[in-house]
Amino acid sequence: MANQARKPKGSPNGTGGQFDHTPNQPNDTLPALTDPEDMPVGGETMDKAETIALNLYDRQRDWDDLPVGGCYRIDDLGNYVTEADWDTVWAGHELEKQAWMLSDNGQYSRDQVTAMTPAEIKNTYESEDFHPDIAYYTEKDEGDYDMLTPMGSKREEALWETSEYLANISKESMDFEPGEQVHATAAGFVSEQEWNEAFAGSQDYEKAAYELSQRHPGLRMANLTPQQVFAMHDSEKAYEQYVYASNGAHSAEADLERHPFMRRAAALYRQNERNAKYAGYGLDDVIGMRESEYAGNDGTLTANVQEATLRILDSPEPTADMDSMSTIALGLNHDPENTVRMLAGQMSDYSDARELKQSLREQLDSDNTYDQDNAERLSTILACVENNADGTRGAGQLAAAMGAFASCRQGDTETARREAARICSARIISLGRPAALAYTVADVIYDYLN
Repeated sequence: MANQARKPKGSPNGTGGQFDHTPNQPNDTLPALTDPEDMPVGGETMDKAETIALNLYDRQRDWDDLPVGGCYRIDDLGNYVTEADWDTVWAGHELEKQAWMLSDNGQYSRDQVTAMTPAEIKNTYESEDFHPDIAYYTEKDEGDYDMLTPMGSKREEALWETSEYLANISKESMDFEPGEQVHATAAGFVSEQEWNEAFAGSQDYEKAAYELSQRHPGLRMANLTPQQVFAMHDSEKAYEQYVYASNGAHSAEADLERHPFMRRAAALYRQNERNAKYAGYGLDDVIGMRESEYAGNDGTLTANVQEATLRILDSPEPTADMDSMSTIALGLNHDPENTVRMLAGQMSDYSDARELKQSLREQLDSDNTYDQDNAERLSTILACVENNADGTRGAGQLAAAMGAFASCRQGDTETARREAARICSARIISLGRPAALAYTVADVIYDYLN
């Protein structure tokens, strides 16, 4: 939106128009003022102008609701009318329109305008020296909006209607062509065309507001300005600062507690958002696409695997989270020992920094409680990874070994014994570090069970 007042539309480039009541000759030589054009317009004209202007408020709009094109700001409260509505209201009242624009609009008071003649009003209105402060002509461009005005309840309601519509038309990731551009919803994915149709005529910040509201359904979106929406959409830290600085006044945590499905929807949206770039691809393709990312493990993989493991354990649909599964597969291939420690650590509350083989054995020997649900989830995920991970270096075998470890922690000793025996007899050590570590894990399990 314009930061300063613009000239009234149609103002000429020339100067002139500034009225001057200083006599240029003795008063006794002036002719009598009998022609209305030579007389001040007076208060009656101003009263009529203000009455006509009241009709503008029947057509007022917020800046964000205006169509692209010419428009007029009509007060200091951020109300506007389209150029077409402005012309309709003032049709046949050119003098009153100009007088109303001049009056108390930054340079001339109402009393000064009432003392002007019609010609002086016209010249002053069209002068380059007139710079209106409050009511003025401007133009709205595509994507132009007030960054500092809250979006309000009307737009918040429209946002939730769009959210419900997108959820209803969502599809699963495999319903798209590999590499097709898609957008996440809490229920799946929508195509680029469906996304654009849902947000036709919307501003850029409204699209960002949708994504922010899906990640954080407790936010009171009506209170947010576009500037805040963009900041929190781009930075989780900005979101935390906004919410916690108000002691939770900006979020509806109580509502989320009463409606846990909102939390699940947010978790699903985040999961689908991570996986949107993999729509149409199977897990084996995704792993292949990502192999080059960690060919020379630069130290970030360990942290990424840890984050992916925790996401898997918290995920509403862990086997649909190809981003997390492929990250674990990369860890098994390029950072095997740290990945094994992380996975094993999520199946038991026992952990230390000792030699890996001893640590694994002591976890199995320990009477400490363990999270059976975690073990079950990881067992399922590792079975998926096993079937898709790189077999040339043994990452698939390492996934199978960790799956057997999970089975053992669940109490499914028969499955654990069978898998451990298979891996120990497969003579896969020569494949590389992942395969050698798979043999170590399987040997620990087989020794423990026998």
